[in-house]
Amino acid sequence: MKKKNVKICVVGGGKIGSEIAAQLTDNGCEVTVIDTNLDLINKISNAMDVICYQGNGASLTILQDAGAAEADIFIAVTGSDELNILSCLTAHSLGAKNTIARVRNAEYAVQSEFYMEKFGLAMTINPDFTAAREIERLLHFPQATKIELFGKGRCELAEMKIEHGNAIIGKTLFEINQKMKMNILICAIVRDKNIFIPNGDDIVKEGDVLYITGSPKAINESLEKMNIKVRRISSVLIAGASRIGFYLSKMLEKDGVNVTVVEKVHSKAAELAGNVPGVSVMCSDAMEYFESMSEADIKNTDAFVTLTNNDEYNLIAGMLAEKRNVYKVVTKMNSHSALKELQMNTKICSVSKESAVTDIIIGYSRSLLAAENFDAISSLYRLMDGKLEFVEFKVTSDEAYLGKLIKELQVKKGYIIASIIRNRRLIVPRGDDVIEKGDSVLVCTVNKSILRLQDIFAGV
Repeated sequence: MKKKNVKICVVGGGKIGSEIAAQLTDNGCEVTVIDTNLDLINKISNAMDVICYQGNGASLTILQDAGAAEADIFIAVTGSDELNILSCLTAHSLGAKNTIARVRNAEYAVQSEFYMEKFGLAMTINPDFTAAREIERLLHFPQATKIELFGKGRCELAEMKIEHGNAIIGKTLFEINQKMKMNILICAIVRDKNIFIPNGDDIVKEGDVLYITGSPKAINESLEKMNIKVRRISSVLIAGASRIGFYLSKMLEKDGVNVTVVEKVHSKAAELAGNVPGVSVMCSDAMEYFESMSEADIKNTDAFVTLTNNDEYNLIAGMLAEKRNVYKVVTKMNSHSALKELQMNTKICSVSKESAVTDIIIGYSRSLLAAENFDAISSLYRLMDGKLEFVEFKVTSDEAYLGKLIKELQVKKGYIIASIIRNRRLIVPRGDDVIEKGDSVLVCTVNKSILRLQDIFAGV
């Protein structure tokens, strides 16, 4: 039930471009990569089953040779906003069906609707803004190590590690729901590096990492029942005046949070201070500044966020902050960094702008992989290097599963219905619930990919 020979053209073979190419190749797409760097092109060609071209992705000749006119999706993710926009404009003129541009400049980003209308862009993506938004969510919900919103904010997905003293340790999922009256769903559990979808008889153990869905209110109420103290983040220290730091500072300032940014390059520090006047900016090395802080200052710092371009620096600075008992620590880290092994042994949260952007593009691309007239993929979120996926579907067609009790539908192993949103109301799915046309349905999958909601049911 797939469209055959879905053709993807990717301009830019850097971290984001190569990640997109790898993921879409795994999903059965015919992928072409264009980049000016011959060494990079050779590396991608040797590592993946893709077609590669060396050249300018905005060149009419190169795009014609690469078959951009036949592309179902044309994606431009080079380091140049102007090149990405021009590439998409040229590809669209040639006949590419859907074009996506990476746009980082804040001035260009606010003009995204204009580009979409005038240049035929299907989507513009700002990796720095996307990463900043993810960090902002983590700071609003500091008890989680990952947080994602579905159903236009009505459903939260939270990743949480169960530590000593948590009231749900030793309880079955049935007891958590029925006896402790928690209106949440534990969709997946990671235990001893193994991930599985639990049933009602499974018992929560200390050290487990849980993936929980529910309304923001229900999750907060559940935290109190778990004996987890909810602490509001009101003061944040940020290392690095990067683009992510710019967006994050503006978001937090708008939320009434006290923000201090430390940047050792004077010109970058001055630029941020001029663009976000409500934020305190210090021209200094972040670790030196942090080490010079008094215990009182440390105690009054609720969160430390490291956003430099050096993963090693970010992690070391984050570990220093954790050692000095800063409540919440978040680091920016490359999605495939070997340092993630070290980070996993800490309470530090990591955010990757490559992963955040790739999830958006893959979710959009996978919806086009499905046959016509089937349920559309609204959003997709991958965890644990893609081993765990949360996919949101919009039910738009008449299907055999509609109106049937979930307990009668025989959901296949490796899948679970994580939430249902109907008429702006969140339903935590139980056996006696049904799916109706017009619903948004969130599905959790382990070690599997999914194109249609129907595929999770046996015998339907």
